Amino acid sequence: MNGLSDKLVNILDSFDGRLLKLEASILPIHKSTQNLTKLANNIDATLKETENIVDCLNMPSKEEAYILKGPDENNVLPYLKAMGRLKDGVDAIEKSQLRSCEKTTYQMKQLLKAGMLHLETLFRKWLSAVSNPVDINTMLNSNSEMMTTASMKQLSQLSTYISSSEKEIGYSVDFTKPYIDIRSSFLQRSLHPLSQSVQLSEKHQGSSYERGSSEFLKYTECYTKMLESEYKFAQQIMGNEQRRAAALKGSIVPATVEYIAAGKQLNAVAKRLNYTETTFVFDIIEKFDRECISYVEELSHIVSLHDIQDMINSFKLTVLRNFYEFMEDVRGRKEVSQPTNLSSDGTVHEMTSNTLNYFKRLYIWRDTVEPLLVLIGDGGWNNMPSPQIMNDTSRIQQGESAIGAALLQKFFVDALDQMTVALQLKSRGYKKQTLATLFLLNNYNHILRQIRSPPLNAIFDDGSEMKFGKLVKKQLDAYQESWKPCVENLMDVTYVRGGAIKSSMGSQERQLIKERFKNFNTEFEEIARAQQTYAIPDTELRNQVIRDVKNVLVPMYGRFLDKYQNTDFTKNPAKYIRYDKDKVDRMISHLFEPTA
Repeated sequence: MNGLSDKLVNILDSFDGRLLKLEASILPIHKSTQNLTKLANNIDATLKETENIVDCLNMPSKEEAYILKGPDENNVLPYLKAMGRLKDGVDAIEKSQLRSCEKTTYQMKQLLKAGMLHLETLFRKWLSAVSNPVDINTMLNSNSEMMTTASMKQLSQLSTYISSSEKEIGYSVDFTKPYIDIRSSFLQRSLHPLSQSVQLSEKHQGSSYERGSSEFLKYTECYTKMLESEYKFAQQIMGNEQRRAAALKGSIVPATVEYIAAGKQLNAVAKRLNYTETTFVFDIIEKFDRECISYVEELSHIVSLHDIQDMINSFKLTVLRNFYEFMEDVRGRKEVSQPTNLSSDGTVHEMTSNTLNYFKRLYIWRDTVEPLLVLIGDGGWNNMPSPQIMNDTSRIQQGESAIGAALLQKFFVDALDQMTVALQLKSRGYKKQTLATLFLLNNYNHILRQIRSPPLNAIFDDGSEMKFGKLVKKQLDAYQESWKPCVENLMDVTYVRGGAIKSSMGSQERQLIKERFKNFNTEFEEIARAQQTYAIPDTELRNQVIRDVKNVLVPMYGRFLDKYQNTDFTKNPAKYIRYDKDKVDRMISHLFEPTA
């Protein structure tokens, strides 16, 4: 058994020796085969690279005609592919570092530059195609919709390709100048009709202005929307931020200059108008502050738009100056001769009507007025504001609506106090005290009714209402005093003797009755004749005044007449008794008849 094992071990050892000899014989052959394979691969790669170089050397002659012809506007992709092949060819030749190919490389780069020039020309053409002026309705009703056309998409793709190819080709294409030339013209031609409409219409608005009707509001809205649209447009076209900022600035400057010029011209008109005729300024400020200022401030980080804010500030300064002019007007300081503008019938003064109407307009635009009052502070309306005050806009903070509302009320109350003094001074211009009394009565009553009624009742408190209620009562009492001469002649002159009324009179007593009737007739006729030309335009007040006179005068005259008309005070009663009780009543009813 041991012998068999030994034989198997010997056989296996011989196999191992033979395998080692076989490995020693095959290994050199294997190494030679690897080297041959590697050499073959190198030869194939060299042949392939040589073919590529040959193709690149032939590329200028193959692509020259196509590149120099320019791209097909309807299908620019093949042209871009040809440009891509030229770029790949340049890269391949430069990678080979073959000096003999330098001429070909130069030719290919020149073709690439020519191609880029054609693409730049196409960019200008497509940019012009999407830069036709748009009408007002398009501006008002469209935002980004103006940029969703197929041409716009092609333009965006083309600009992206050109921008990304600049480094590779070595030819820089700056679109800033053509962009500014084309887009500035587009913006200016689109907005110019609005500038013209502002110049033609705003000068004639005046006190008849209706809220929202200003052409400058439409101009402002269109300008802001076009500004926003242009910014989005530039973002798609101009990839480089610095170039985009320069292009935006250049493109919007002409339209912005024209917009600001229109605003300044309109503000100059407002300065020449009376404060009662500049309501449209509130509309402009409100429009800008509500809808435009946030975007303008946002864009100001990229493009300077401070001149627009300066223009709006000039409108605000005009409003603040109007507040001062208004207070001066209320005080009567602007009038050269106060009595000359008094009405002959004592009706409500124009200043009173204008002041209350101005209050109503300020209340309508209180959201705009209140921040301006906060800017000048309590009593600031009594001083002419300086332009420097607009630099201190930090005083206007969010959440100050309560302060603004309180200042608006204080402003109104202050104006009414000043106007009350002015009305009293104006009343001295009347030579007849009764007419002066009716003048004050009419004005105080008109003020009282207005501050009791919407919208002014939301501003004035019970204190103001009570104050003018007392002023009205005082003038009513003063007017009643004007009838005192008539009433005094109707005082009882009955003589009593021994507890009984005398049935007969002496000559002195009869003469006294005659004088009483005569004086009453004279006073009554004079008052009736004069006061028929006076006016109390408020029907309710007129009825109250007449009723108060009747309540005193008619009963007294009736008693006086009944007592003496059948006595023997005169042989000619018709000479002294000119009116019966009903006629006196009718004549009083015709006082203050409205003139036609």
